[in-house]
Amino acid sequence: MNGFFSPHRLRGWIAGLVWMLLSAGPALAEDRYVIDDQINLRKTPALTAPVARTLKAGDKLELLDGNSSGWDHVKLADGTDGWVARRSLSAKIPVEIERNQLRAEIDELRAKLVSHDKLQNELKRIQEVSRNALRIEQENQELIAKANRLEKELKQASDENRILEKQADTLFFLAGAGVLILGFISGLLSRKRRKSSSYGSLE
Repeated sequence: MNGFFSPHRLRGWIAGLVWMLLSAGPALAEDRYVIDDQINLRKTPALTAPVARTLKAGDKLELLDGNSSGWDHVKLADGTDGWVARRSLSAKIPVEIERNQLRAEIDELRAKLVSHDKLQNELKRIQEVSRNALRIEQENQELIAKANRLEKELKQASDENRILEKQADTLFFLAGAGVLILGFISGLLSRKRRKSSSYGSLE
């Protein structure tokens, strides 16, 4: 008896049992796909059992166990488990559902491409606006410089005009004074001539 329950033999039995359990686990952990719409996930393997969830075609499940009555024990991605009629499940994803999923992925890729094109166009528009803004800013600076230059020229012209007006006033005053002086001199000369002529008549 001691040889039958020897530590070496016990270790071999335990190792074999552990190997059997580990090899059996992954075999049951298989994926299943719902192939019918509006399938009830029930809490026990019976048509009268309470419904835990309603499944739709294409839902992916994990097979936990099965029985001989046509029910499979499955688990959802969120951890919810229950029983589903085996005839509503398939080990492979239905072709139509896979096609629809591929179409959805293609549509998503197209939407991303459209969004990418829109972003590219928006980026080009922003770059163009930036270039226009820089050009407008440069033109504004040039216009400001031109306005400042014209303002200086206008001020200079106004100053020169005032100087010319003052010079014209001075010349007008001098001309008037000259006329008065000439008139005064002319008057003196006239009186002298009259006096000279009067003296000559007295002789």
